[in-house]
Amino acid sequence: MPDNEHRFLQTLPERQREELLSKGIPSSEMRKKQLLKLKNIIVEREKELTDALYSDLGKPAFESFSSELAVLLNEIDYVCKHLNRWNRSTSSRHLKLGYVEVLRKKRHPHGSVLIIGSWNYPVQLTLMPVIGAIAGGNSCVIKPSEYAPATAELLKEIINQAFLPEHVHVVTGDGHVASQLTSAPFDLIFFTGSGQTGKLVADQAAKQLTPVILELGGKNPCILDETGFSTAAVRDIVWGKFLNTGQTCIAPDTLFVHHSVYEKTLDEISAALSAFYGEQPQASKDYGRICTDAHFQKVVEFIDQGTIRYGGAHDQADRFIAPTVLTDIEPGSSVLEEEIFGPVLPVIPYTDLNSLLSSGSLQRDALTGYIFSTDNNRIEQFNEYMRSSTISVNQVIHHAASPHIAFGGVGQSGYGAYHGKAGFLAFSYEKTNVRTYHYLRFSGKFPPYSKQNMKALKKLRKRIL
Repeated sequence: MPDNEHRFLQTLPERQREELLSKGIPSSEMRKKQLLKLKNIIVEREKELTDALYSDLGKPAFESFSSELAVLLNEIDYVCKHLNRWNRSTSSRHLKLGYVEVLRKKRHPHGSVLIIGSWNYPVQLTLMPVIGAIAGGNSCVIKPSEYAPATAELLKEIINQAFLPEHVHVVTGDGHVASQLTSAPFDLIFFTGSGQTGKLVADQAAKQLTPVILELGGKNPCILDETGFSTAAVRDIVWGKFLNTGQTCIAPDTLFVHHSVYEKTLDEISAALSAFYGEQPQASKDYGRICTDAHFQKVVEFIDQGTIRYGGAHDQADRFIAPTVLTDIEPGSSVLEEEIFGPVLPVIPYTDLNSLLSSGSLQRDALTGYIFSTDNNRIEQFNEYMRSSTISVNQVIHHAASPHIAFGGVGQSGYGAYHGKAGFLAFSYEKTNVRTYHYLRFSGKFPPYSKQNMKALKKLRKRIL
């Protein structure tokens, strides 16, 4: 990287902070105005956005709108509706020994925020944290994923159309550019991506003592017991798994099915896949493609690790992998150990929930856990077992589109959360103004200390607090 480009990236945060200081923290009304402008541009350029998503991922227009654009539009509406209340200062008074303490609390922006987007939902997962950052009053530098190049270039145009460059700036480039950015002195870094890259981002940020929000992935378990089995339940699971060609961080990764309904479930899965994508899914206009050749190869390697119950076809030239269902998988296989992030669904029979949970087959701190059941005891048992921030009962995926639900990881699936109010809180911090009004000066707090003053202090301890 040329020295002048390196210096430009390293000085971006400071220049944004200076701009913020010179103009002052934007008011709630100004923030809403900026967000509504972004919303209008998204609406105006919907066709271009869906075309870019199709170019990068082969994503159907329906999925592009429902899982990327509509989610963003709803988020902006929700944030604008509530931002005045969230951003309002609060005050309180407290009687202390010799003085009255008056507290005024208000949320303040971190300053200059770096947002690193992901390729699998390259519009939503890039702009959703931007909404939270703008709502919090920050300036932003955005690094879209280089693996979705058409979308990245269009996002750069949209951001330039919506914001002044000193307020929100887009930097495109590869992983080396991202590394240069994460080593710059930002006030907060928001990263969406793999756990491996997330560790590198956190390590770089730690050198600057920069706080980080990590939205990572994981093997989200999905349990289907005999009480939760139905054709509708299986269709929901299949839809959630193969949405965006399986490239969804909250997709059901592995399906665990009670042995009593195992064969019926496999039959229903096959029927649902045929109904959704036809007998030739490569020709379906409703089925996307794998984003990169490297990821294509990784997902294809999973297919040979079990018996193919459905699908299995693939075409590297087209980056096409058919919806695939695997059974009879050997314990310890990588398809059971690693996040699949593609259209391959392992289906594993189990006989008893207690045994399944104690087997170590489920990642407890995945992004989410799914269970289809009508047995409240089993649902609660699964809820207690999982460490994920959400547990979804008898549904998949939909919770991630709700601004009422904080979206984030725990442990290996990341840390920090956003969406709705959680996003506003994530991109701001509470600043407290403390003011005192003295009615009596208590000299006993000064040295030299005496036993008499210690006795008085102990008597007055609760009043002092």
